[in-house]
Amino acid sequence: GLLVEALRRRRGAGRAPFTVLCCDNLPENGALLRGGVLGFARRVDPEFADWISAEVAFPSSMVDRITPAATDDTRALARRLTGYEDAAAIETEPFCQWVIEDRFPQGRPDWEAGGAIFVEDVAPFERMKLRMLNGAHSLIAYAGFVAGHTLVRDAMASAALAALVRRHIAAAARTLGPLPGIDLAAYGAELAARFANPAIAHETYQIAMDGSQKLPQRIFGPAWDAQQAGRDLRPFAFATAAWARYCT
Repeated sequence: GLLVEALRRRRGAGRAPFTVLCCDNLPENGALLRGGVLGFARRVDPEFADWISAEVAFPSSMVDRITPAATDDTRALARRLTGYEDAAAIETEPFCQWVIEDRFPQGRPDWEAGGAIFVEDVAPFERMKLRMLNGAHSLIAYAGFVAGHTLVRDAMASAALAALVRRHIAAAARTLGPLPGIDLAAYGAELAARFANPAIAHETYQIAMDGSQKLPQRIFGPAWDAQQAGRDLRPFAFATAAWARYCT
């Protein structure tokens, strides 16, 4: 509603519409937001909704950064470090990747200076994250939890589990096409190191939630592509088995 009203006022003032950049952690987030805005606008003014559809850009974006859910320990650490109470304090890792669809009709800030990557299509980067990072994360969450590990970093301290994670990352990478500016092998090696980060307390239980909604994109999709290409399915089969064991 706020976006629709803001766009209505811009139009009424004779000014060009702003670009609506969605930063929610969802695949195709720009298209999802566009659908929501248009749906709301059509209930208010169908003609105005047509104007939004024709004139307003909704680029998609993707962020890759491990951010565990906040806990009392997180907030206590923030208080010790800053001297302030911050109910919204979170912990995160040094790595950060922000990929944005370069569709800004009225121009945009120079976010490249801060490390943002502008591309024509975000979807291949989303697929890389879902299959390599999220897929391996699901594997370590289920297998790690079943093996008695509360935190991802502790599961990665197991040589056997870490080897399975690296195998899965490599198998997922083989289902992807080339991405401009991305070395998939280097990205995969960095993923394993990120999972093992001793400063990040990421609970396996948190990652394991809602597996039936997550695994189609993370595990089953790449497994299908691997099967069609005649590649080894064992990494994906193991992840599926770990999920099934976790659920029982």
